[in-house]
Formats: sequence, structure tokens, C-alpha cells
Amino acid sequence: MTNTKDKEAASKAYGSESIKVLEGLEGAQDYDISEISNKIKKRGDILIVSKELKIKYRALKSALYKARIFKLLPNIQKSKASILAWLRTNREVLLFAEKHKIHLISARELVKLVRKWNEDVQHSPRMFLSEYEHDLIIGSLLGDASVRQRDRNCCFRVSHSVKQREYIEWKLNQLRLLEICEFAEKKRKIGEHEVHIINLSTKTHPALNYYRTLFYKEGRKVISNEILNQLNPRSIAVWICDDGSYSNKQGNITLCTNAYSLEEHHLMKEFFKERFGLDPTIGFRDRKYYYLRFKKEDSKKLINLVEPFIPVCMLYKIGGRRE
Repeated sequence: MTNTKDKEAASKAYGSESIKVLEGLEGAQDYDISEISNKIKKRGDILIVSKELKIKYRALKSALYKARIFKLLPNIQKSKASILAWLRTNREVLLFAEKHKIHLISARELVKLVRKWNEDVQHSPRMFLSEYEHDLIIGSLLGDASVRQRDRNCCFRVSHSVKQREYIEWKLNQLRLLEICEFAEKKRKIGEHEVHIINLSTKTHPALNYYRTLFYKEGRKVISNEILNQLNPRSIAVWICDDGSYSNKQGNITLCTNAYSLEEHHLMKEFFKERFGLDPTIGFRDRKYYYLRFKKEDSKKLINLVEPFIPVCMLYKIGGRRE
């Protein structure tokens, strides 16, 4: 059993002057669970806090998850709170509750519905994500972002230079409802150079498994017609913000699609031609990298397509002034 002095010290550390009781949290009923929740920011924090407070990890994890549900749905039965906690985000819980009569169905039926939701969202993420979020994820994955496998589910992750702080903050705001577990500045060494970057990472979610399957083959990001067919001016705008450059001298846009093969570049070239009537040139540099370059007239057409979706801070990517 947790020592009384340890409990008092830990409670003070978490600023819980009016200590609340949360049933079901064995060995930690004397802690303010809302104060503890504020300390859980990223993967692994629950384990750290459980050791610090000398509470069983599973008990603390369960209590935190239930507390989140009670906060969203104060009148929900206790037996259903732990089931609804399988839904990873607050927005998702509210969407699910809106769709299903959760107060009227049995706990057993609720288990089936939640399991089906988590299975379905892996194949149809737009039942949960907005069109804006989907387009941002697709465009970013064509550019600098990645989807990383974490145990059963995946997280979305992207890094940008501190010089592009406004841009990554824009992405942060667009993805906030997906729930963020990391937004922090880091220094990373690339070769002999140290670069200053900002990392953005979401929490893991079954919906992100869809993008991992869509973009990765044998651990490598690839381009396919299935991906290209989902592109629209908004997702292309994000792609240009990530990987594009504008030549003031030539008046054209280049997509630095270095990571993709020649065959994949032919797919991209054909996509732009068929969908938008653009005919980019496939270039080759440093004896190993391919890229797409749009002629001056095609660049003007491309700019007209994407400009409404380009954040102000990134207008220089299409020939506007750097803000």
C-alpha cells in the first residue's frame, strides 16, 4: 500500500488542494485525477507518473481513460465509460455518441459497436477525419511527413526547420483535433551540420493505419495511382509548401520529389497531364535524384489552382512575397 507521506508529497506536487475520489483506481483514490491528466503529454508519461506516484500502471491508465469519458459524457454509466475509452480522441467519442444511442444500448452491444468503429476507421478514415485533415495528411506525406508504426496503430509525424515555424504551427492548428503528443524544437545532426527543427507528432490512432498502408511498401514511401487519385488543389498546395520551390528568374515551380523512382515520376507526370492539363518535365540531378519541373505557363496554371490554399507564410513557394 502507498505510504501516506508519499501520497501527501505527490498530491502537493500535482497541485491538488481539493482531492477528488475516483472509484476503481486502486491505491490512488486520494489523488486528483484531473491534475494527473495534465501531466500526461506523450507516449510513456503514464508509466513515468505511475512509478512516481507508486500506482499500478494499468489502474492509472484505466482511471485516466475513464476520467476523460466522464468529462465528455457526465451521465454515462461507469460500465460503459471504460468501453468508450477505446475511442482515442474526444471528438471521436462525441461523434460516436451522436451516432449511437449509447444510453439505451447494453454494454455488450456497445463493445461490438466500438470494435466495429475502430475496424472501419482503418479503411475509411474520413468517417472520422475532416476533408481538410485528410488533404493535409496526404499532401504532407507526399512531402516531408511520415506515418510511423507504433505497436498496433500509427502516428503522423512531420518536422520542419525553425525558419518555417509559422508553417508547422499552421499544421498544428489544422490537426489539433486529432490530438498532438509532441510539438517541440530539437537539434539534429545531418552529416557535419547541426540543424534546428520543430517536430510535430500526433497520438497513435487506427485511422492513421490507413495512410501507412496507402503510402508504404516494405518500409519505403511510394507513389501509386491510388494516392494520386485522391489529390486535389488543397492537398497539392501542401505538397508544394513541403517540397516545392519557385524560381523568380525562370518563373517556374519545381517539386523536389527526390525520394521517388523514375517509374513513380512517370505516374506523377501522367497524373498532372490527365487531371489538370499540365505537362511537367522529369529532371535528374546529382546522378541519383529525380524531380518534376513545370514550364512557366504551366506554373501559372498550377499557381491559380493552389493559391487559395497556400498559407500566407508560404506564398514565396509560388512566387509571392516571403512574410
